[in-house]
Amino acid sequence: MYTQAQKDADKRYRLRHPDRCRAKEKRRWKEKREQESKRNREYHIKNKERVNLRSRLNRHKLTEDQLAEMYRKQKNCCAICHKKFVKTPHIDHSHETNKNRGLLCDDCNLGLGRFKDNIEVLSNAIQYLRRHQ
Repeated sequence: MYTQAQKDADKRYRLRHPDRCRAKEKRRWKEKREQESKRNREYHIKNKERVNLRSRLNRHKLTEDQLAEMYRKQKNCCAICHKKFVKTPHIDHSHETNKNRGLLCDDCNLGLGRFKDNIEVLSNAIQYLRRHQ
């Protein structure tokens, strides 16, 4: 058991030798940091999908249950083209409000992005396609 007398003696030593104590603490921290980095690297390699999912959920401020509900509501299909998801869908969101809108396939997500979510430009594209059918 660590007595009060030992605590007091340790405190006096730290006050008399701050440089030694700081150097010792730096060595300990460096060793611990290297061990933590190694452990984190191994975890990320073994759990790549889990880490990516957690990152996506954090970025879009979603829980796993909320994401599962989005999949369920959209019947595992893209919100625009209604094709079944083959790859991991994109979580579409408004860049102005940061609110999530739905899940999109690669093509639809890229399309909206290229048109910069501009309704007028998208409407012009629809009219263009109708004129040239």
